[in-house]
Amino acid sequence: MQNSSPHRAALRFRLWIAACVLLAAGTAPSQMLARPGWNGSGFNADPWWTHAVFYAIGDAPPDFKAIAARLDALQSLGTDALILPMPAPPAPGATDDGFDELVSQASRRSIHILLEFPASTAGDLAGAARYWLGRGVSGFHVVTPPQINPLDAQTIVQTMRKTASSAVGGRFIISDFSPAQAVAVPAPRHPLRSSRTIRSSDAAVAQLQVDARLSQLQPLDASAIRSLLEQSLVEPNLLLDAPANAPASLARAMAAIALTTHPAALVDADAALTQPAGSAPALLDWYRKLIALHHGNATLRYGSVSTLDFDAQNALVWVIRPPANAAAAPPIVVACNLSSAPVQLSLTAPLKSLNLRGWFLRTLLRTDDAMGAQDLNSVAVPPFGVYIGELRR
Repeated sequence: MQNSSPHRAALRFRLWIAACVLLAAGTAPSQMLARPGWNGSGFNADPWWTHAVFYAIGDAPPDFKAIAARLDALQSLGTDALILPMPAPPAPGATDDGFDELVSQASRRSIHILLEFPASTAGDLAGAARYWLGRGVSGFHVVTPPQINPLDAQTIVQTMRKTASSAVGGRFIISDFSPAQAVAVPAPRHPLRSSRTIRSSDAAVAQLQVDARLSQLQPLDASAIRSLLEQSLVEPNLLLDAPANAPASLARAMAAIALTTHPAALVDADAALTQPAGSAPALLDWYRKLIALHHGNATLRYGSVSTLDFDAQNALVWVIRPPANAAAAPPIVVACNLSSAPVQLSLTAPLKSLNLRGWFLRTLLRTDDAMGAQDLNSVAVPPFGVYIGELRR
């Protein structure tokens, strides 16, 4: 029996580690354990933000009580994190129970809180970051005003990331994407294919970046969006910022782009804070279904994206291939009709050029009420409609 002592020693060691973890949890203040920075910081190797859905609230100063009152609605959408404007710290000796209560209530719903941090902020950046990290925020979005040199902003990002990395839990930094620092994309001979692996090990850059080019794009036609999308796919750690002034008819297509082309997503769901409790407007229901698909489908979470050229029909189409370790999972096709007339898309030849084979598309999600599968030779998408389906044999 003495020969099994190494195994027993290993078991005792694991039990000792577990006891230490439980002891730490039992002695730490309950408010600390409730803070969102601790969420997702257990034994899961993937950072929680890798496939998160972020919802930015633009009202400044933010109304913490109003936001807290809508946390259930935000949770029902599948929101992983809220990005709030930076509030003013309370005066010395004063308290801000509204913010702390929001952090606590959000944490109970597994919703993280991040703060916008202006890159123009002067003074002790690390000290300011530590103050808010100590109050439970999970990270910061370093916002770069137009008058700030992107290189100067990068220095701030480095300081903020170093400070965040020293805090316990899954803390991280989002920055604004600078097109001047983007990777040059040559005209592809074949539809662009992008890996969805987030590169975040470089401590000199933020783990995620907000790409505002889509929000500045005019007009919103298939050719222009496809060109921009191909550029963004080279940088898979981007959060695409959809245009706030986009026509309502294109809102579903913009949401589909954000939630199916990149691992993490930034969505526009401002209506969630203004709609009466229990209501489910059509657009919010679309967000809810898309986000559920984003969270639950392995191909969408880990696959690679290839764009297809249907510019002549003003349709935006892309394919998500399953990751190599999930070969049995089918590819997913997303088709967005950006025109006011119905379109019929013939996908057989484009898919064959990607060495993908199938006979039909099994419907996962669509904006219309039609039922059943789609023939690859004639995929019907209604005006301003979105169709998402799995390629099946």
